[in-house]
Amino acid sequence: MQTLIIHQETCRNIPDFNAYHISESGRVYRTKQTRNKSISTSNYTYVSENKIHFKPNNASAHGRVSLIDDHGKLHNLNVAFLVAHAFSLVQKSSQFKKRDIHYIDGDRHNLHFTNLKVVDKTYPNSKLTFSDIKTIKKHLRRGDSLRHISRLFDISEMQINRIKTGENWGNGKRKIKAPVAPFQVDDPSMRKYIATFESKQLNVIVKKPFNIKRNPKNPSENIIQGIVKGYKLTKTHSNITRAKKNVARLNDYFFAQ
Repeated sequence: MQTLIIHQETCRNIPDFNAYHISESGRVYRTKQTRNKSISTSNYTYVSENKIHFKPNNASAHGRVSLIDDHGKLHNLNVAFLVAHAFSLVQKSSQFKKRDIHYIDGDRHNLHFTNLKVVDKTYPNSKLTFSDIKTIKKHLRRGDSLRHISRLFDISEMQINRIKTGENWGNGKRKIKAPVAPFQVDDPSMRKYIATFESKQLNVIVKKPFNIKRNPKNPSENIIQGIVKGYKLTKTHSNITRAKKNVARLNDYFFAQ
């Protein structure tokens, strides 16, 4: 990585933005351009200094800078991340998808690399951390049931299923195919709902209307269960009122005919 001394500061080349250098305190300089025109003295060599923008009404916003990459595309970038990457606080820029920058002295204008600390990204509205997600995915790979995992982390089976398919905590792309109903269901809405049930194929083809089984050890846990087309279907529901409505809907669809 090319290193320059500009204004008595160590400056390093920004990966994927070879026309720029960033200093140890977060100042960004354009050091190359198509025309052979640059300012040169015994102390520094650069074309221009890029302005860093801070949102005036948002004290928690990171400073940002606009740079053109090696392919001519304009990017608006987090300066603290550029400093952290250039000065080896992280090894790969892709790591920032799961990481965030903490300012040791609390001042987001102080972009010196010694004031930056790379931490796990947190989401105020989420119960889960990245460590929790790793553990959940280990349970899923091991084949543990959605119900078991949801109990461990006190979240719904639907949330566990979204983690399993990659909808949540997976860049919005499904890494696992969406669950499908174990048998043919003509109605799309009902087919999608049946796919969320745990199913077990029985040796005999029997039918049993859906009902709600309460867990005496956990009164808030309601288990919807029934047998349709030789499959025993079960699903945990925390809301008894909604569970009753769903049971009525299921029985109307499968047993009212």
